[in-house]
Amino acid sequence: MGRPKEHDEATRERLLEAAEHLSANKGWESVTVRAVADLAGTSTRAVYALFGSKQGLEQALHQAMFTRLRDLLQARERTDDPRQDVLNQALAYRRWAIERPERYALAMHRFIGQRARPRSPEGLAVSRAALDELRQAVLRCHAAGLLIGERDPEDVVTQLRATVHGLAEFENLGLLAPDPEAHWLTAVPALLDGYVRTSAAAA
Repeated sequence: MGRPKEHDEATRERLLEAAEHLSANKGWESVTVRAVADLAGTSTRAVYALFGSKQGLEQALHQAMFTRLRDLLQARERTDDPRQDVLNQALAYRRWAIERPERYALAMHRFIGQRARPRSPEGLAVSRAALDELRQAVLRCHAAGLLIGERDPEDVVTQLRATVHGLAEFENLGLLAPDPEAHWLTAVPALLDGYVRTSAAAA
């Protein structure tokens, strides 16, 4: 019999959860390999064996976050109504953002924008795949003649990303109570009304 793995997938997930928790409370710069290992109930050797370094741990967090987003977006069944598909993508994003608020905050404040931390090629690929799910839904609206005027599909994508991020931040702060989903189901369609017709017949 071979030796059992000392550092398995369960250990890996505990370390990722410990890292995101510590980062949310202290900031990433204050996180140490020792603190992550202690909170996860394992050794620093496990961190180095599974991630190679603190930076490797950070990059693994990025990849895990956006793999989950990509999977949720891809799991949304495509319909015959591309406008509805865009709304469905927004609601999938909501699920991603609120199911792990600490991980979402870390994703937004560490890995998005011009000052994003170094990410692995695998992490970049999966985050781009997630964004492409939304982009393809908007492009289907464009192909169906649903975009109003001369709207640039990329502008629509950017506005949608900004809107769902704001909604997610507010919901995670408790600012959309008592019915957060109602805000999503009002705000996202309202934005779409400015960009996307309900049907090609309305053109």
